[in-house]
Amino acid sequence: MGDSSGKKMVLCASKDFLFSVFALVIYNGVLQLVIYPGLSSRMGAEAFGTVLYLISAVSIMGAGFGTAASYSRMVAKKDRTQENGDYNIFLLLVSGISVVVSLVTLLLLKELTIALYAQLLILMIITAYRYYADVEYRMTIRFVDYFLFFTAVAAGYIIGLLIYPISKSWAITIFMGEFFGIIYTIVRGSIFRAPFFRLSSSFRENIKSSWTISLSNLLSALILNSDRILLRLMVGAREVTIFYTASLIGKIVAMLTTPLNGIIISYFTNYKIKLNKTVFGLICAAMALLSFIGAAVCTFVSMFFVKRMYPEVFSEASKLFFLANLGQILYFISGSLMVIVMSFTREKLQLVINVIYVSGFILVVIPATWISGLSGMAVGLVIVNFGRLIVTSFFGIIRIDKNSTG
Repeated sequence: MGDSSGKKMVLCASKDFLFSVFALVIYNGVLQLVIYPGLSSRMGAEAFGTVLYLISAVSIMGAGFGTAASYSRMVAKKDRTQENGDYNIFLLLVSGISVVVSLVTLLLLKELTIALYAQLLILMIITAYRYYADVEYRMTIRFVDYFLFFTAVAAGYIIGLLIYPISKSWAITIFMGEFFGIIYTIVRGSIFRAPFFRLSSSFRENIKSSWTISLSNLLSALILNSDRILLRLMVGAREVTIFYTASLIGKIVAMLTTPLNGIIISYFTNYKIKLNKTVFGLICAAMALLSFIGAAVCTFVSMFFVKRMYPEVFSEASKLFFLANLGQILYFISGSLMVIVMSFTREKLQLVINVIYVSGFILVVIPATWISGLSGMAVGLVIVNFGRLIVTSFFGIIRIDKNSTG
């Protein structure tokens, strides 16, 4: 790669990263700073804790299956053929799974009604499609459109909140954002246009890849949303709101790694970029250090933000600020590291890492939460998320060494 082409790629990557950051800042800023506080103030900490539990179920399906289809298509663009039909069929199967997941989610709460079930099911299905939709822009490295896509989602959320006094439905509030994102992609893209079910010659490989990444993503998403799910089922609804607010700033900051992940996989699949063990090791060490620095900064910001936006639970949440934020940042940072590893390994390695991670979670976090409640969860999440970073670094270094010697 020549100097001029290398500089051009760096400039393009910098511009794309900025648009990606702006996109996620708008998306998460509206969701975390406007929509969630707006719903909480209207519903109260107890009811909002239950809503967070239900939103977690929706997010797990979207991040688990929708993002998997997106990542699978990115990899297929590099290594295989791919058509819209490959992934439309996959998402139809996911819609069928959502029928069962929505039912189980409400049965666990013992709050099953036809109206709530219908709203949760529709929201779950459209969210999976919206998570998949961003592949339209990452696959073609169109990050201006990526920015506008998330702007459309954010605008939909705001409209949903504005009509909340009429709808009285948190699900409709979130649905409006996902719906606007899908509409923008239909207008500006091609993945939701005909031919809808034409299959590629790599259909079987693409479906297999989607399921493999989905399994890994589901494990990861379950852990990411574990605080809401476990606390709601094991402790109480109010505790869900307390832990959510305690980790909120860390979650917002950590989510900025999502555009970085998109840039990484976009450029690694479109350009031949190689790493050696030394560079990769320095990246791992820098990420670990940044996690602790970031948690300290997030703790400082949380003292002001949470007190203003969630005064009802501030005194309880403030005791958990550092550990709760650190756990969130470590989770997302190790996820970025995994995306780097995925770019030069097979999808199955991500599954192996996440199986190890889930095993650690079961052995550490669940017992700690059962014994010590909120503080047990905070400590347990730091332990397993730091372990995830170490394990990902270990496998990455081994794989780089094999690639360089093989």
